[in-house]
Amino acid sequence: MRVVLLVLVLVMAPAVAFFLWAWAVKIKQERKIAGTLPVWQDMPLTWLAIAGLACTIMGFVVMFFTQNQGYGGLFAS
Repeated sequence: MRVVLLVLVLVMAPAVAFFLWAWAVKIKQERKIAGTLPVWQDMPLTWLAIAGLACTIMGFVVMFFTQNQGYGGLFAS
C-alpha cells in the first residue's frame, strides 16, 4: 500500500504543480493589468530562485525518507 501511495504521489505531483503554476500566472496577469503587481514579482529570477529552493528542500526530504543512513529511512529496505 505504501508503494502504491508513493507512486500516486509521484505521478500526481507534476499535474498539481502545473495547475498551481497556471493559477499563479493568471493571478499575476490580473495584477499586472490592474497595476497592483509588486516589483519583486515582476522579476523572473525571483520565481526561479523560489522554485529551486523548493525543489532542493523536497529533494532532501525525499532522500531522508528513502535512503538508509544507518538508522533507516521510512521506505528503506
